[in-house]
Amino acid sequence: MTRRDRLLEQMGITQWMVRNPTVLRGERGVRIPESTKLIIITDENLDLNSQLLKDIFLAMKINDVDIVCINSQQLKLIPTPITIPCWVIGDGIHPEGSKVTFISPVLSELIASSNAKQALWKQIYQYDENFNTQTI
Repeated sequence: MTRRDRLLEQMGITQWMVRNPTVLRGERGVRIPESTKLIIITDENLDLNSQLLKDIFLAMKINDVDIVCINSQQLKLIPTPITIPCWVIGDGIHPEGSKVTFISPVLSELIASSNAKQALWKQIYQYDENFNTQTI
């Protein structure tokens, strides 16, 4: 602890630490291209080439170049309202201001559970005008 810190503490002044100084300067850490058709929000590392994800994207008629993957920290840096459909993979994350949101368990659980796959498909099919879904 520096002398300055001790003096401020003795005077009862609370010091604040800025965690994301770029946000104060108006900079955004996440850029969402205009061509984006789906935002995947997850804190796990995804392989967009996994067969399940490929099948889901094929049914949605979305190419992997039209998908942006972000984590929960980056979600805070996206301006609201979010007009692009969001897919939350995992628990505890909810994008505020999103008009269309799908929620599923982590990918390993989704692969293993037919009930989880059905629940995800029902959510996607509910908003099929955004994706032009088709049976594969």
